[in-house]
Order: sequence, then C-alpha cells, then structure tokens
Amino acid sequence: MHLDDIEKVIHMAGSQNLHTTAKHFNITPGALSKTLKKVEANLATELFNRVGKTLVLNDKGKEFVKHSSDLVHNYQQLTSRFKSDKHKFNAVIAGPAILLKSGLKKLLTPLSNLPCSVRINNVFEGEAISQVASGAAHIALVTREALNNSSHANLVAVDVFNTGFSVAAAAAHQLVQTGSLTLNKNQLLELAFACPLFSPLCGLEQGIGSDGWQDNIAPRNIVFRCSDYSALIEVVQSGLALAYLPNFVIDDLGLTKLTVKGVNSHYSESIVMIYKPSKADGWLNKLMHSL
Repeated sequence: MHLDDIEKVIHMAGSQNLHTTAKHFNITPGALSKTLKKVEANLATELFNRVGKTLVLNDKGKEFVKHSSDLVHNYQQLTSRFKSDKHKFNAVIAGPAILLKSGLKKLLTPLSNLPCSVRINNVFEGEAISQVASGAAHIALVTREALNNSSHANLVAVDVFNTGFSVAAAAAHQLVQTGSLTLNKNQLLELAFACPLFSPLCGLEQGIGSDGWQDNIAPRNIVFRCSDYSALIEVVQSGLALAYLPNFVIDDLGLTKLTVKGVNSHYSESIVMIYKPSKADGWLNKLMHSL
C-alpha cells in the first residue's frame, strides 16, 4: 500500500463518488476502483458501503481515514522541511466567504513569502472544519463556537479577532440622512429589514432571520430575504433596508450603526484560524506559530 493510494481513499471519503475522485487525480474510474480494492485487500476489510453510485464510509473506514489522514499530514509536513525553496507546495484555506474576506488579510502576507500556490475554498464552517481534519485543507477560518461544537479534538485554534453585531444602515437610508440613529421597538417594526435566508457562517436556518437577532424580543419587518449575502449587502447599501450585521462588515462597508432601545443587541463571535498540528515541524507549524 502506497501513500498515494491512501490519499485517494481519503479523497473518496470526502467526495463519496468514484468518478469525482478519479477526475481529481486525473486517472480513470477503473484504475481508482482497482486502487480501492488493493487497499481493502491489504487491510483485509471493506472501508466503504456501496449505496447506488455513492460510497459511504463504514465504521472501519471512518477509523482508517481518521488515522491515515494524520499519517499523510505528518508525512507532507516532514518532507516540506527538506525540500528547497524551488519546490512549490499547495496551501489550501477554507471557510465561509464572510470570514475569508477579513481573515485572509492576516495570512496572505506571510504566505506570499513561502514557495507555495494558494487555493481558497469558500465553504460553510462545518465543511471547513471537516476539510482541515481530513487534510483537504490546511487552514480554516471559523467561529470558536463552531469549533467547540465539532467532534474534532485534534485541531488547534489561533485567535484572529472578535466581532460584535449591530443594526446597520447605509448613508442613503432615511434614518442616517435625518440623524435618527436611536430607535425604540415600535419604530424598529415600521422599518424594512434585510435578512439572510440561512446563516452565512454555518449555512443553516437559525431563528426567524438567521442573523442572530432576537426577534422574539424585538420583532422586525423583514421585507428582503436573501439567499446570497452579497445581495443582502446590495439591498442595505441602496438604502432600502436595515440589516443586523457583524461589526467588521459594517466597518469595511462604511455603514452606520444604529441603537435600538430596550434590546441587548451586543451579540458577539470569536473568529479563529484552525489547523492540524504535525509532529514534524514543517511549513504549516512554522507559519501558524509566526502569527
């Protein structure tokens, strides 16, 4: 059994599809099928259950992928210590778009000093954490809450920033133009709001507005529901609606924060950069220790 064979099995565990993994490694599905059979024969056990065209890891497969991912990761980091600067490696960063936009600033400069190409995966938090755990990504930007709620205990977190959330309006909005930056609950209910259909962090519907606002305490007039976060921002910037946004988004866009009396709107999130440490002191350990 070769390390390349193990990498193919790990990828199949994520894709759950023979053709997808074969395309990724630029081999035929038939050749990949033979590789899987060879690995399973070597282990004297099946790793996947075949459900139609889908490959689903069984219990033995989950155990194998968990330990073999660590093996591949440590090998890659070990070899990176001995390769010259002329040898390029691939660095993969994952996370929700809303976090990548601000969090990448801390990574791009130190990465530019390394002999690497960088791939950025725009995925929700759960998938980003899974990609780091499996070795499909090296670094992910997620909330500490998402990491704490995950089942992956072997990942290390580096604090990036904390952010609060506030009700925000654009300069074109009537409230900003009239200087009315403090509202009561009744006034809030009269104004149009824009909300995401699902959380831009985890990709799930959470509460009425999927943005962390306590609608049970202070109901809103939700006029715009956006499946795309950039569309939500466009609505807000047009002045047609308010939105409950992370403060770093508000600051980046130059929006104005509003105060709602009688509502504790000081919801906050801790943003972290996660990675899987290796026993070998390769490029990833050195990069994360430098931050």
